[in-house]
Amino acid sequence: MAAKNTVATKKNTEEEYPLITTKFEAYTGNEEYLFVSYSHRDTEKVYKVLDALHDKKYRIWYDESCENGNDFRDELRQRIKGSSGILLFVSSASMASPFCGMEIVVAREYGKRLFPIYLEDEAVVPPAFAILLANTHHSTIENMDRLVKSMVRDLPAETMDRLTLHEGKLEKCEDNGQSIDVDEGVRLICAGAFKDRKQLKNIKLPESLEEIETEAFRGCGNLTSMCIPEKTHRIGESTFRDCVNMKSLVIKNDKIKIGERAFENCATLESVELPDGLTELYGGVFNSCKSIKAINLPSKLTIIGENAFSDCVGLEKVVVPDAVTKIDDLVFNGCISLASVVLPEGLRKIGKSAFKNCKALTNVTIPASVVSIADAPFRGCENMKSIRVEPKNKYYKSEPNKRDGSDYVLFNKNKSAIIAYPASSREVQYDIPDSVTVVSDWAFCDSKKLNRITMPDSVNEIGEGAFCNCTLLDEIEIPDSVIKIDDCAFRGCVSLDTVIIPDSVKDMGWGIFDGCEEKVVVYCNEGSYAQDYCRRNGIKDARIEDAYKE
Repeated sequence: MAAKNTVATKKNTEEEYPLITTKFEAYTGNEEYLFVSYSHRDTEKVYKVLDALHDKKYRIWYDESCENGNDFRDELRQRIKGSSGILLFVSSASMASPFCGMEIVVAREYGKRLFPIYLEDEAVVPPAFAILLANTHHSTIENMDRLVKSMVRDLPAETMDRLTLHEGKLEKCEDNGQSIDVDEGVRLICAGAFKDRKQLKNIKLPESLEEIETEAFRGCGNLTSMCIPEKTHRIGESTFRDCVNMKSLVIKNDKIKIGERAFENCATLESVELPDGLTELYGGVFNSCKSIKAINLPSKLTIIGENAFSDCVGLEKVVVPDAVTKIDDLVFNGCISLASVVLPEGLRKIGKSAFKNCKALTNVTIPASVVSIADAPFRGCENMKSIRVEPKNKYYKSEPNKRDGSDYVLFNKNKSAIIAYPASSREVQYDIPDSVTVVSDWAFCDSKKLNRITMPDSVNEIGEGAFCNCTLLDEIEIPDSVIKIDDCAFRGCVSLDTVIIPDSVKDMGWGIFDGCEEKVVVYCNEGSYAQDYCRRNGIKDARIEDAYKE
């Protein structure tokens, strides 16, 4: 709409109205628009509202003159017929105006919806019109911001130029309407352009689109599907984050870069089609996509980034492609339904807590190619029965816990570190091999069937959470080779009543006995580090020789 350069003078046979102008000319194009019905006595109030709606990019036709005659009436009729809705400014003057009365009747004749805006509280609607306005939304101009907000919510979306475009860039979209077709020629959707557009359900992106910037569609809570065109080579960080009703996603460009958390918390996302040439999935990209049950990962994928599928609670099975060399930290954390994982030959690294809290996972095989496994890879996998390592692996090995050769336990190659004990092993006792020097972080976590653990005098360090939630463990003797017991080592060991700690221990972390501090008794020597720790933390202590008497 062009800026207005002329000044409209309002006259009739009885009086001259003040000189007042709007920011824009009345719309005369071929797109959908709003028709304005008002009394020229209310021009000043009406034009303030029209200017506010113009700022929101509505197309508006209004009568600037006070012409009379049949030709003018015919034009009004045609303008009403061609409109998508009627802005009716209700006042004492408009309700007494024969022109406004005619416009209301014609609007109803053509089935046009009326959007009344009350200019004064005392305006009385004639009985003939009262029934026509009875079920319509009533707005007032007492609070302009509130009025405009309600109009944006209620007015027909097709009467608004919703998109702000500049030189191939889509800069902004107004929050109105459910469907949008973005014009061909748009190459870039700017950061936050559609952010929190709650009414948007469907959008068609142009084939010309090359890039979607950060948070462009974040919080579009009713967006139901998304197809990313073939020319689109980048999706920014958090671009579709919190699109909680998006059910399907198709991405076509093989060389696309998808930013971190791009689809995080798309909670109803079920169908995902990724291009086969995609090489990296960045951090958190599908974090908390709770409805994904299965996903075909691209064959050329090499890296799965940190938290990429964290809390995908519906995910049941994953076949990691042959080209993947790294599964980063917490990639499948919280995937509580994940029952099957196939890791490829060629995999080099498994990150920290990569499969944390995968409660349905029972068996895993570590390929021979793996050279690095970070701390606590299977922490919280409470139904894990066996962790096997391919025999040709040069850095890790596994050994059976049971006489029948099942329930494999994960070690480093020379067995100096026990990395993970299968939490669901049926054995009630485990003797840590005398080659072990380190009980790794969370190594025995959630081993709820273990009642006895013997620790050799080769061990010098007990890692963070090493025996956390071993709920049947009732006593343990720390050998005098141990120097350090890290944070939360026995947290949640609710049956633990006896712990023997020698003078060799000089480093004890926080919360070691959280959850069992009321029951446990630490047996240690007078003046030892362990005694000082107990007294600082309210833990019962006793003389170490008394433990052996009992």
